[in-house]
Amino acid sequence: MINRKPNTNIKLLLFLGIFVSISSCETKESFTFQKRTIAIQDFFDCDTVDCAITEIFLLESIQENEISNNINFEIEKTACSALYLEEAPKNYHSIEKALQSFNIEYQEMKKEFPEEIVPYEASINCEISFQNTTILSVFIDSYIYTGGAHGSGNATYLNLDLKTGKTINHNSLFKDINEFSSFAEMMFRKAHKISENASINSTGFFFENDMFVLPANIGLTNTHVILLYNQYEISSYAEGPIELKLNKEEVTKYFAINIL
Repeated sequence: MINRKPNTNIKLLLFLGIFVSISSCETKESFTFQKRTIAIQDFFDCDTVDCAITEIFLLESIQENEISNNINFEIEKTACSALYLEEAPKNYHSIEKALQSFNIEYQEMKKEFPEEIVPYEASINCEISFQNTTILSVFIDSYIYTGGAHGSGNATYLNLDLKTGKTINHNSLFKDINEFSSFAEMMFRKAHKISENASINSTGFFFENDMFVLPANIGLTNTHVILLYNQYEISSYAEGPIELKLNKEEVTKYFAINIL
């Protein structure tokens, strides 16, 4: 006699297998990015009116879903904040509005000081620094000139959770941020030949209260964790950015997420 009773265990295993496959697809979604150029000529007649000199290249995900929308929002918000010379308004996530505001301010200054004002300049470029199935690290390089002896260069690392598309703050990056900070200080002292017992500022840095702190920007590459201090953060403008590279294999144990 043939037993036609369905094998419940096999059915359950098949169901679980299908569920895992679907879940894997959902959590390991791939993202494709492109560069979008935002030209000032799209908003102003620069053939007849003097315009600021701009070069804006924005990175954006081309997928049409909520995660991609969040990624694009976070990148655009971070990039366009560099263009506001005064305090950025609450709705400063629009690069087009930020560019228009930047140019209008230049044109107003040009009218007030026609013989003195030098053209404003703005350059923003976004690149993927690192990407796996968990995190996207975006490097945003900007240069703004609004007169004076020199412009202001600034670099930003933006770390995004690929499950949500939202920014990952420093505390969420690490299992214990204080433990990582202690390790980073040891490596910083080693790189700059500052002995363990010496002041962290003994070689010319100006950490506030003479205490080491992590930089505002922590980024990832394929091989390293980058600690990036921009000009004026711990040193003078003439010193340029201060960068500390940490081997990923050595520091992955400090991270709360997969960085490899």
